[in-house]
Amino acid sequence: MSPIWTQPLQHTARFRYRTLYIASALTLLSLFWIWGSHRGSFYFGSGHGRTLMPSAVWRTHTSHLIPPKIWQIVLPKKTPQSDKDLVIDAEKLGSSATWTAMNPGYEYTLMGETSALEYVTRHFAKEPRIIEAYKNMPNVGMKSDFLRYLILGLEGGVYTDTDTVALQPIDDWVPAHLRDRVRLVVGIEFDRRDGNGWYDILHWVQFCQWTIAAAPGHPVFRKMAQRILGALDGLAATHEVPVNEVKPTSTEVMNSTGPAAWTETVFKQLQEYDSELTDIKNLSYITEPKLVGDVLILPIDGFGMGQPHSNSTVGEPPKEALMKHLFHGSWRGE
Repeated sequence: MSPIWTQPLQHTARFRYRTLYIASALTLLSLFWIWGSHRGSFYFGSGHGRTLMPSAVWRTHTSHLIPPKIWQIVLPKKTPQSDKDLVIDAEKLGSSATWTAMNPGYEYTLMGETSALEYVTRHFAKEPRIIEAYKNMPNVGMKSDFLRYLILGLEGGVYTDTDTVALQPIDDWVPAHLRDRVRLVVGIEFDRRDGNGWYDILHWVQFCQWTIAAAPGHPVFRKMAQRILGALDGLAATHEVPVNEVKPTSTEVMNSTGPAAWTETVFKQLQEYDSELTDIKNLSYITEPKLVGDVLILPIDGFGMGQPHSNSTVGEPPKEALMKHLFHGSWRGE
């Protein structure tokens, strides 16, 4: 808006200042209207409300392509029978405060059963197969997996499980000279190196999906959603029952929505960016962040410290550790 300059005549100046105040008020109201129309909301549990200002206004580090949003999900393990079943146990959120305290000004969203379903049906109204798949997901772990991909693909930000602890501010995760290039941050959770393979980990290197950072619209999430839809069809055919009646094994969960599927989808995206990546073993032994296209790959300690394998640091967090996973989740085989 063009500035209004003061004039020498007192009455004219008074009129123009009044005009400035009115214009400023209208601009502020417009800002709130634009923000209110935005698809991002502040959700808590199974209800939803709004924060006072859009996160874009709060943020000071404007060079980041990843928006200042933090997402967490808590879904009931069994089909809710009453409103009481929708109440989230506060003890499950003990670590969540580390994320809000470490990242002041970030928009924080906790998705519960009701708000998650409302979110999916509202934002994917033109894609009924997405809604149908979400509603009929046979396993709560699979539903949570699917939801995080949908959210990050649509809005971006940082998704992290509720059993994770923030160790460094999200604004510091991406080196300053790469912030205008990075649109996806993934961390290695398993690196076989020269050790033996694990029965439930299919790949030499596996990416975690307990924490993911992304800019909205990254193509890997659309590809992941398409893979999941195909996997659900395959599960229904294999088990010869409707998909919502399938009792998937842990391995089936891992390969349909979980880290095995995520790893394969991300790696195919990396290969589109770099044809020299012929095998996922090419990412073994990395000791510092590696940029491939617009994807920043973190070495094991970035998102995976505290594990008794993969040369992960156990004990005091190293400077490379951005967060820590506490491994309290136990729903994938349920």
